[in-house]
Amino acid sequence: MKILAVLFLLATTAFPEIVRISPSNSSPISQAMLRVKSGDTIMLADGKYREDVILKSGVVLCSQNLFAAEIIGNGRDAVVKLNGGAKIIGLSICGGRNGVVTSNTGASIENCYIHSNQGSGILAINRLPKIVNSIISNNLNAGIQGTAIGSTEGEMSHLTIAENRRYGIEIDGDQDVILKDCLFYNNGHKAIKLTNQNLLVMKNLIIYPEQKEFINQDDFIGRPYFTGKHYFLKDNSIGKNKASDGKDIGFVK
Repeated sequence: MKILAVLFLLATTAFPEIVRISPSNSSPISQAMLRVKSGDTIMLADGKYREDVILKSGVVLCSQNLFAAEIIGNGRDAVVKLNGGAKIIGLSICGGRNGVVTSNTGASIENCYIHSNQGSGILAINRLPKIVNSIISNNLNAGIQGTAIGSTEGEMSHLTIAENRRYGIEIDGDQDVILKDCLFYNNGHKAIKLTNQNLLVMKNLIIYPEQKEFINQDDFIGRPYFTGKHYFLKDNSIGKNKASDGKDIGFVK
């Protein structure tokens, strides 16, 4: 009887799946979201996807090639909303009211290019998601905006936050904000705005123009120099191969 029960369990257990989709006019990501479950991955072929996406809890949405799958919003809503445990990897996200919106436990943003949104690149409510090795640039509000932040998913590291209209990061809350190996460049008002500056824990930052209250002995003072539209550091730039892991400060391609 035990063997039969085990065989039945194996036969009915739903294993994680990878669902591969290509651009079309029928909201292919949202259509795929109807049939995936927590633990599944939706992998996007190269191209432009013109839709707003609500990512189910525990689902991974990723690009087959770095930044080559671009999700373009309608300018009125968030391009991507993350539920608990959802993760986006390698995507280009633009054209929304905000690029990515999240308020849930376990959300993660990795290797993404979030740019050219009418509001903030990333809007986090109550909880900061994990944000690593990403570029957040040219958004009309803040690069990363946190509202009433009471907890986080860990440090934000290897971020390039550049040329956002207002702030690079603007966070309201009572939780430590950990920034490591990040690059801030030419954000409109200030690189960093916190309701409580004492909550910032930082190491190995480039902040240009310099913001004196957020400079310490582990940071790099001066102007970085880039190659290409994604703010990759030139070989002769400050911050090149100077991160805590020996890689570049900011995004690492």
